[in-house]
Amino acid sequence: MNVVTTHKNPDFDGFAAAFAFKKLNPDFEIVVSGKFQKNLEEYLRLFEFKFLKENELIENIEKLVIVDNSSLKRVGERILEFSKNADVIVYDHHPDIKNSSKEIKTNSFKIGAITSYFVNEIAKKNISLTPEEATLLAIAIYEDTGNFLYNTTTPLDLTAAKFLLEKGANLDLIHEFTTLELNAEQNSLLRTLQENLETFYVRDYEIAISKTEIEKFIGGLNVITSKLWDFINADTLIIVTRMGKKTYIVGRTRNPDVNIRKLVEFFNGSGHERAASATLENVSIDEVIYKLKEKLPECITPSLRARDIMSYPVRTILANETIKKAYEIMQITGHGGLPVVEKNKLVGIVTRKAVDKAINHNLGNRPVKSIMNSKLITVNEDDSIQIVKEIMLENDIGRIPVLDKNNILIGIITRSDLLRATNSERRIRFVSRKEDTEDVKKIMLERLPRKLINLLRLLGEYGEELNMPVYVVGGFVRDLLLGIKNFDIDIVVEGDGLEYAKFVKEQLDATMVSYEKFLTASIFFKDGYRIDIATARTEYYERPADLPIVDISTIKKDLYRRDFTINAMAIKLNLGNFGILYDFFGSRNDLRNGIIRVLHKLSFIEDPTRIVRAVRFEQRFGFKIEEETLYLLQKTLEEGYLEKVTGQRIRQELEKILEEKKPLKAIKRLAELKILNHIFPKTYYTKIMEKKLERMYNFLPYLEKIYEKINKFYCILRVLLEFYDEKTLIKVASKYGIPKKFIDDLKTTEKRVSIIKDLVKKKAKFSELYKFLGKPTSETAAHMSAYLDFEEQKYFYDYLHRVFNVKLEKVSGKMVIEKYNLNASPVIGRIMNELFCKKLDYPEIDEIDELEKLIRKHMEV
Repeated sequence: MNVVTTHKNPDFDGFAAAFAFKKLNPDFEIVVSGKFQKNLEEYLRLFEFKFLKENELIENIEKLVIVDNSSLKRVGERILEFSKNADVIVYDHHPDIKNSSKEIKTNSFKIGAITSYFVNEIAKKNISLTPEEATLLAIAIYEDTGNFLYNTTTPLDLTAAKFLLEKGANLDLIHEFTTLELNAEQNSLLRTLQENLETFYVRDYEIAISKTEIEKFIGGLNVITSKLWDFINADTLIIVTRMGKKTYIVGRTRNPDVNIRKLVEFFNGSGHERAASATLENVSIDEVIYKLKEKLPECITPSLRARDIMSYPVRTILANETIKKAYEIMQITGHGGLPVVEKNKLVGIVTRKAVDKAINHNLGNRPVKSIMNSKLITVNEDDSIQIVKEIMLENDIGRIPVLDKNNILIGIITRSDLLRATNSERRIRFVSRKEDTEDVKKIMLERLPRKLINLLRLLGEYGEELNMPVYVVGGFVRDLLLGIKNFDIDIVVEGDGLEYAKFVKEQLDATMVSYEKFLTASIFFKDGYRIDIATARTEYYERPADLPIVDISTIKKDLYRRDFTINAMAIKLNLGNFGILYDFFGSRNDLRNGIIRVLHKLSFIEDPTRIVRAVRFEQRFGFKIEEETLYLLQKTLEEGYLEKVTGQRIRQELEKILEEKKPLKAIKRLAELKILNHIFPKTYYTKIMEKKLERMYNFLPYLEKIYEKINKFYCILRVLLEFYDEKTLIKVASKYGIPKKFIDDLKTTEKRVSIIKDLVKKKAKFSELYKFLGKPTSETAAHMSAYLDFEEQKYFYDYLHRVFNVKLEKVSGKMVIEKYNLNASPVIGRIMNELFCKKLDYPEIDEIDELEKLIRKHMEV
């Protein structure tokens, strides 16, 4: 592996330089040793940056780059141990660098911060940075140049800072995290604040507040607050200081349950959840502190409870089902244990260890209850994770069921769930367990044709006759609530969907096609209308990106397996409940707010095509991918899961995008999120490419008048795959099922495009165009249109119309041979081609007269 590192106990310049080097060289991993400097540690708590600790190294280092440090003595021992045979390169900015080893290549720069050197390289290569990344790099530069006041500061440092500010570096954060030594006035203020410290509790959370008043302004209050915070034990510190007529509030917290930003927003302040500030005028300190204490309870989210971290819905097994069945479920789902249920009550837990032993002793046909652990250890949904942790440790168990107030099983907590919660992993609200129902019958009657309403009522009645709950689900429900016309009906049945479909077929005299593996069927009516019927099911993925394995389930679990909350609603059709909307996951709220949200953390990993689908829905409805869903999308993308999906499935998603009303917006969004680059590895979306796609797409309606069928996917690929090297192009074509002819035509067009464009621009004769273009395929015509402006496209359309409509009506090769007593030869072909070209330019010519001229011309030769 290739590694970039810095000195032990990194400061901002060391870590930021390593990060900048990795942006320039993505094949390197950042590895750090020792503890981060305090201000850097706090920044990395707020924002996530990928790096490894040296104790995580497991393979030898081939190339080692050291930044902001020229001494191997200051490099972590484990890093050195794994890099004994590595090529070592040093980048530093400290004067008088001396290195005794001839094997180490040292690069020394006279510059205030070594980060500045790498930032200028990033600017030259136009590498994108997020605001958080730009801020990290900027803090390093500001800190190592003493806010550009140290005499080591150079113009390169200022150039780098300018670039980072243009990329969104946050000056407030730079100010907060830049470590500077305190002067005498600041030290005096720090001591006063320490003396005035008051500690109290809000909902069992320790809060420290300090206040003071001084006549004149003293700068650096953020730095003073951070230093005081280091001295005290409280997780949360709030400073209120009046300087002259202004009162300043600065807050810090290490506790993710306390939202400092929300607190200061009551005072028109801003910042981040764990670090924020506000400035007020002509307000007394006591008034501010009174309001702070009043508002603090609103800014504290209680500690996580069992219900917050449990996994659900729960996969259970019936007490009388076989051990073999339990084994199969565990193999499919990867679960290490299953709750055992009898008569709707939890009666025990069966573990993988017990199941494996029973299978090894050929006891697979015995009931699960014969090997289950009936000593039930459970927790209540309101129990804190601390209680859950203690119970699991005390009883040495790897999973524990969660019961509601009625002792009904509602979830299960595993060691993994607990570990994620304990480590304060990014907590994200995906779904709500609260069952939300709403009567939408009126909306249905207003927005659906009477014929469709009658059909839905019939489907509900058939469910009543078979004693099966019946629901219409998915996109139909979503579009109904949005007021969008969509009559594609997907029915889900709690029961045997195939039995129900057969009953529907018989009652309505329709045709049925069943898919037993997926427990689904399609019903086709005589007028061509179709409905799809499925058994309520749970899908399990044996491996990421695989197609799912299906098992019978309930409507709630069926909806939980879906891609996004907006598609996870159902309307019941049974008599007495007709028109009742079931929304288990806050779906309608997301629909109102225009949010695309996944239902659980593994959604994109289980089916990475949802990455592309998220963009399609976002652009179709003008919605926004929710922040945490976007984080998961990008993380899944970075970890290479999309590359594991078959090309056919990705192609299907792209083809669906091309059927949208505004597909180019979706393609641009795919590029912005770097999804496009994971699909087509050497496609670089630029303004030029964007313009080409726009021209092409504007021209497609004209091409549809010329060609019977247009393959939009191939047309778009002509631009996306333009100028690929042949090896990569063949690889991409193989993955996405693109024929060899496509590659050949693409390469031919690339060579001729400039010639053809020049001919079109000067409005050359159609016969001249024909020599280079002939009768192009629809993809080649689309490709050419991407290079033409509106006027040129009009001329090009005229050419296409002419070349596909002009025919030799009186002359054929056979007629020439027979009438003029000529032998079959290439000359006949040339005569026919010249005659056709003549007619391209002059459609009204006399074909026989022109033919005889050409025969005389060629016979004389």
